[in-house]
Amino acid sequence: MLITATFDPADDKIRLSASSRLDAELYARVKAAGFRWAPKQEVFYAVWNPAAEDLAYELAGNIDDEDTTLVERAEERADRFEGYQENRVRDADQAHNAVAAIADNIPFGQPILIGHHSERHARKDAERIENGMRKAVKMWETAKYWKSRAAGAIAHAKYLERPDVRHRRIKTIEADKRKQERYKADAEKWLALWSKDGLTLEQARTIANYGRLTVSRANTDGTPNTNGGWRAYDVLQDDESRYKACPAGTVEQCQEAAHRSYPRTIAHCDRWISHFEHRLEYERTMLGETGFIVPPKAPTKAVLPLLNYPGTVEYRNPYRREETVTTEAHPMTQAEFAAINKDYKGTRISADGTHRVRTAYVRIGQERKLVTAFLTDAKRHPKPTGEIPQTRAEQEVAQRVEKGKAMLENQIATHRKIRQHNTVIIKGKPQAARPEQADDQGAQFKAMKETLKAGVQVVTAPQLFPTPPELAARMVELAEIETHHEVLEPSAGTGVLLAEIYKEAGATVVAVEINPDLARRLESVNPTVHCADFLQWDNGKPFDRILMNPPFANGADIEHIEHALTMLKPGGRLVAICANGPRQQEKLRPLASSWEDLPAGTFKEQGTGVNTALLVIG
Repeated sequence: MLITATFDPADDKIRLSASSRLDAELYARVKAAGFRWAPKQEVFYAVWNPAAEDLAYELAGNIDDEDTTLVERAEERADRFEGYQENRVRDADQAHNAVAAIADNIPFGQPILIGHHSERHARKDAERIENGMRKAVKMWETAKYWKSRAAGAIAHAKYLERPDVRHRRIKTIEADKRKQERYKADAEKWLALWSKDGLTLEQARTIANYGRLTVSRANTDGTPNTNGGWRAYDVLQDDESRYKACPAGTVEQCQEAAHRSYPRTIAHCDRWISHFEHRLEYERTMLGETGFIVPPKAPTKAVLPLLNYPGTVEYRNPYRREETVTTEAHPMTQAEFAAINKDYKGTRISADGTHRVRTAYVRIGQERKLVTAFLTDAKRHPKPTGEIPQTRAEQEVAQRVEKGKAMLENQIATHRKIRQHNTVIIKGKPQAARPEQADDQGAQFKAMKETLKAGVQVVTAPQLFPTPPELAARMVELAEIETHHEVLEPSAGTGVLLAEIYKEAGATVVAVEINPDLARRLESVNPTVHCADFLQWDNGKPFDRILMNPPFANGADIEHIEHALTMLKPGGRLVAICANGPRQQEKLRPLASSWEDLPAGTFKEQGTGVNTALLVIG
């Protein structure tokens, strides 16, 4: 079996690639060294550590440089994520189409209406619709996840290459290196102390009191100590002070333990220090290629000179940096200023940022006010005027800072372009997405998700045939509703007419619906809903406009329209749909100022083939 090993300083990872499957014993050793399996890349990888490096040298004989860059590996990941996204979008569309095939005429969020179907069949349809919607939403959200992962993979790789990010990474590596150097120095110090010739028991106990040298990991009965072992301080105690389970030890035994333990610690630290030095060399070289200039730290508040002058003083508001406070300096002596409690005095930075001024809370009349202090018996400074000229060295630093900022802004702009939502860059080839299509699909699946919160509802409502949206818009147009009108909609049903009234007119509407389930749903759309039989309901006051789509069975539409006319104001207008039969022609047509025969099949999609008419009274 051939095993190769590579190391990439860009991500600080060792990678192992094997020509065949590892046996169980070797696999356990690889996992114990910190390696993890990347199935798509078919490699083991581990963040550098001495154990992983030793095992890589043992198995491969050498560790080569990684051939692919961080960005190239990110592009490969993005390729895979794009494939995942396309598969999930396809699955979501298939699930959505399956739902639409069951209920093409049932808008999401509306109940399944029983009238022309059996209740059993409708409930089965509701279950199938809900399961299909749940699957579609899940697939769509998974597709969005993989789309964001694809864009994020390349964006993250580009982010790691930004000069400012690399500069901060160098600072982190330097801190880790200093930490290992401290560990090494401590180990060398304790090794030197334990190596002293003629070390007495008292001296050994003093060293053991401050050091944490483990001497034995077994108890007196030979069982292992589960608390990490017995330290030199424990084993050097006399018989009366020593724990019963702790074995007795001598100074020589402690010295032998020190010569075993501390050299290992020093060698371990040396490995890490050497690794950090190599990483720093790489990172500093890469940073130097970009020409990045480390901006100097802004001067702290304490660095600015503290000036003392009378007259008008302008300083920055420390709580709102964009604001400037203008005040007159308050004269006081040094003794008076010193007598003020330290919690009630301090300094503020001047508006131009060149100096500081003293501030204090003093009592003026009945109030305490924050003032700037002018010490009358202290050295007086002239008030700075105009801009303070920069020295040549300061000008050069400012120029380097501006150059560095420009390069950083260019890097950030490039990074942001990669993260634009309407373009996904794969191996340098931009593939423009179609935002309109994505928005439409997103709206569909968002509507599904909202519907699933309450579940698909089954409502038994015989003789309920919702108004087609186009016809509802026509009725609102004929009604000529104004915003001050009071409007009534009897038998409001699923709220199609209500929605159109709000959309086009925005008037106040009173709705009446006999079905409790439908009435509860209407309350979320319209604040005034009465759950009642309209033929038994009386509002007590007339309405300016009445729009209605009453039930048609057995001439019920005639009875509903005649009852509605009793609630119409003089000069008001009623717009209604009715069956276009002999009884309606005889009873209702003479009352209508406008009668329009609707096309055959107007309510076919709603489950009835009855011929209908649109009438206007008033």
